[in-house]
Amino acid sequence: MVAAASERSEFRRIDDYDAVKELALRAGLDVADKPTDNIVAAFGYFLDSRLMGSAALEHEDGNLFLEWVAVDDSVRLQGIGGSLVDMVEGEARDRGMIELWAKARIPDFYKSIGYRILGKGERGPKTLDGCRGCPELNKTCHPAIIVKDLRARRRSVS
Repeated sequence: MVAAASERSEFRRIDDYDAVKELALRAGLDVADKPTDNIVAAFGYFLDSRLMGSAALEHEDGNLFLEWVAVDDSVRLQGIGGSLVDMVEGEARDRGMIELWAKARIPDFYKSIGYRILGKGERGPKTLDGCRGCPELNKTCHPAIIVKDLRARRRSVS
């Protein structure tokens, strides 16, 4: 990402989870009814003082998950999402996690950064089963359950 000369960009930890939720809604994520109470760490990409990208580590049912990954349309396809996910992965490693799970709306993006899509018959943590009863499953929403082995070498962030 190359910011204009007058714009200052930075990646950093963020504590404003309401801003994370607002960005996720703007990016089209179905999170209107999702509370932010389970977020344990979040990271943002800022252009000047505007939050333009986010990703978070969320705790639920004794597990940690990659959640709230969103990038504003105006700065997509510039490596911001991958850099934010890498920051969440580092936080998960620091907390002793050896793998990181998520539900992915864009599985190919996650495959490109080292995640594996679970095959038919494979199951992740029970928290990820919530999609099974959703009326939008396989109609307007086609998520994949993904996992990454965090013991593998960290990808470089440029």
